[in-house]
Order: sequence, then structure tokens, then C-alpha cells
Amino acid sequence: MSEQSKFIAGKVLSGRVYPEFFPFASSDTVLNIGSGYGPQAIAYGGHFKQMVGIDITLQRLQHSRILSQTETMGNYIPIMGNVEQLPFPEAYFDKAIAIDIIEHVQSPKAMCGEIRRILKERGKVLVTFPTMHDRYTEAISWISRNILRRKSKGTFHDAATEWHPDHHNQEFRIDEWLALVEDCGFRAISSRATTLFPPLHLYGVPRFWFSNEFIHRIDSNLSKSAFLKNYGQGLMVIFEAV
Repeated sequence: MSEQSKFIAGKVLSGRVYPEFFPFASSDTVLNIGSGYGPQAIAYGGHFKQMVGIDITLQRLQHSRILSQTETMGNYIPIMGNVEQLPFPEAYFDKAIAIDIIEHVQSPKAMCGEIRRILKERGKVLVTFPTMHDRYTEAISWISRNILRRKSKGTFHDAATEWHPDHHNQEFRIDEWLALVEDCGFRAISSRATTLFPPLHLYGVPRFWFSNEFIHRIDSNLSKSAFLKNYGQGLMVIFEAV
């Protein structure tokens, strides 16, 4: 299996938490913002009327079309575009998902304003926010450099000075993230951590915290805890348009 295939398979496996937390109806028209290779469509198993995936990277969109020939992605349509200037009319979609994207864009406020514009009245969006993921990778990078004396591969924050879509270009406290989205015409209605496990897969450990059903159930229950949910890799929040 190629590195790209392993990456996508890992995204699909970890993506099981999205339909568990934010299910779709078979009648829903969904926008997948920053869709990349489209692993979320696979994680949802095509359970929607239509999902449109929009991403700025042509190569990933082309690969998603190849994936659709072998994976269950349902009525999935990938298009190229800027998530801060969505090419859709107002009140077009029932739901939207913005997975691992808000920290990458140039203007999170512009993106959230566009999501509010294209959602129907009382439409809902699932947004993920980085919480501890980068802290874990930065800590391990520091240990590798300063204690183990290994050459570091760098972190997302070691990016070049100019904007790049693959880098984490924005960093806020979680209360600031929530306020930013709500200021665009939303209210948060539910939240939980993606997982409380650190990103061990980056260091060659299989994602047993998603594949082992018993461990996954425990992790999911703890991830809903008001005390613990802000200490996972990421925070998932469902917002409703108001």
C-alpha cells in the first residue's frame, strides 16, 4: 500500500467519529468544505442525497474521482474552488462539514460567513478545531531534537512565512474559535473531542483507538465529558444557523 493510500485509509478510519456525532438524513444535500481526497464521503458511506466536495488542490480532487470508482462515496461531486468564496447560491445546502480546514485558511471569518450564506434556515455545520494535536507534535519534536538528538521533521508551525494551504496558518484559543464562528450567524449546540488519544499514528502506531470497538466506545464516551473534551486531538462542534 502506498503512503497516499495509507493516509487516506487512516483518514477514513478516524473519520468514523463524524457520522457517529453528526449523522445525515438520506435527503440531505451536504457541502464538504476543504474536502481533499474525499475521505469523509467514504466515512459517511454515501448516506446523503448529494455531497459536494470543494478544495483548492486539484491533485487531491482528481484522486477523489479515482477513489469514487472503488469506494462507496455515494453521489459525491468534487469541485475546485476557494472555501472563502464559495461558488454556490444562498440557502442551497442542508448541512455542511468543515473538517481540519479552519486553521488552514487565510480568513476563517470569511469562510464561516460563506458557510452561513449557503446553508438553509436552521441548517447545521460540523466544524473541527485543533486543540491538543499540535501541542503533542510540538512536544515530541522538542524531545526528539533536544533529548534524543534526532533531526526534526518540523511541525505545521515551522511553515514558510507566506501562506500555504497545507500549513496550520491560524491559532486561537478554543473560546476564540467558538466566538468567531458564532459571530458569523451561528450558535453552538453540541461538542465533543475527536479522540483523547494523542496522534500515535504519526509514529507508526496503528490507530487501535478507532479500530478496537471496546476502546473506541470508552474513548467516545470520555470525549463527550465537559471536563475532558477540550483536551483531545481536536474538538468537534455542531453549529446551527440562526
